[in-house]
Amino acid sequence: MSTPFSRREFLGYLALVGAGVGANALAMRGMRIPLALEPRGTRHAARHPDRGFAVHADGAFPLAIDEDAYAWRAFAPEPVLRIEGDFKVTLDNVHPLAALDVSGSGIISEEKVTGLMRTVTGNSAKGTLTLRWRVPFAKSYRFAAIGDTGGDRELAWALQRAKQLGAQFLLHLGDLYYQPNDDLNVARTLSSAPLPTYAAIGNHDLVRSFDSELSHWFERHVGPRNSSFSLGGVQFINLDTAADTIPWSGGARGALLRQIPSLDDNPGIRDYVVFTHRPVIDLRQAKDQPTDHSIKNWGEGTWLHSQLLHRGVGAVINGHIHGSLEEDDRGLRTFIAGEGLAHLDIVASQGAIGWFNTPGNRVAKILIGEVIPQAPVRYHWDALAMPLSVHCSHRLREDMAQIPGHFDELLVHLETICESSS
Repeated sequence: MSTPFSRREFLGYLALVGAGVGANALAMRGMRIPLALEPRGTRHAARHPDRGFAVHADGAFPLAIDEDAYAWRAFAPEPVLRIEGDFKVTLDNVHPLAALDVSGSGIISEEKVTGLMRTVTGNSAKGTLTLRWRVPFAKSYRFAAIGDTGGDRELAWALQRAKQLGAQFLLHLGDLYYQPNDDLNVARTLSSAPLPTYAAIGNHDLVRSFDSELSHWFERHVGPRNSSFSLGGVQFINLDTAADTIPWSGGARGALLRQIPSLDDNPGIRDYVVFTHRPVIDLRQAKDQPTDHSIKNWGEGTWLHSQLLHRGVGAVINGHIHGSLEEDDRGLRTFIAGEGLAHLDIVASQGAIGWFNTPGNRVAKILIGEVIPQAPVRYHWDALAMPLSVHCSHRLREDMAQIPGHFDELLVHLETICESSS
């Protein structure tokens, strides 16, 4: 005959069960360093509170209610909206050449194209209407990658330069928020951009103190911290390395990685491109590593490196370090494209204003990926070619204060230029 539990034993048993449940929940949700629960991701479904139409999306998330319309933003080149009801939606960050493919029950009254913005009205009161945008360059295209731009003029130039170099979209590698109001700058710059942007979150894009309006601005206005999309046989994987995560396999990043099979077991996909902010390894020479700019602490970097290699990842593209570097890291091709502020041009000029009159002097670079049928992605560096007049970030003053040289005259000149054109 079994012996009945005492009250103390029963409470102890409950405590053990609770601890087990809590540990499992922690492993699923993940913790961040400094200690904080990982933010919950944005929804990919919403219902208009007044008009009542419902939207379920793949590759897009809701931004805001705009009177009788619902505003959405795409984080993939070929987003899909499934809509029920009499609706009006806007969808930002869609390539101007993308064509709308409609299927299901209902009708489209109008699709208006304004830059990267689509405005669609229609009715699917009797069922579900599927809106799918398809790009004509899916099999052969270019993309650009760069990070650490801040959210204002340097970001706008990176987008313009990517367009000049024939890219169909930009992978942003994090650190859009460098100065006050960059959340507003980012929204304005991305909405008026010449091509779509898909962004990784950077350490500067995390919670800004206790301001509730900024606490999750990236997820609510730029895109998810972890996501994936495929185009032309290449799968792009956006991973959050903005903060150390424990356990390493916890949270949304771990959940996404568990969904990514080995490349050999992924039909229709011939190459993986991982883009993220902090690199697994700092590729600079030891003498040029004044701070810890990788995720090697706690063993997280070793874990992520093995996870990517195990899946057959061809390349990982990072920002965070303000340079342009490339190296094979124990079998993983690693790029660091963090010259979004082009401060290496300022350093190279040694403060000489006339130095910028010769475009060939500039050393800052942007990474270009070339996708062609039946082949892995090919990469090369190109000149960022940022004009002097674009260097208006407040971060410039902070960086120049740490570098020997005579930049006072140049900084005063820039202050005048930036103020006169603001």
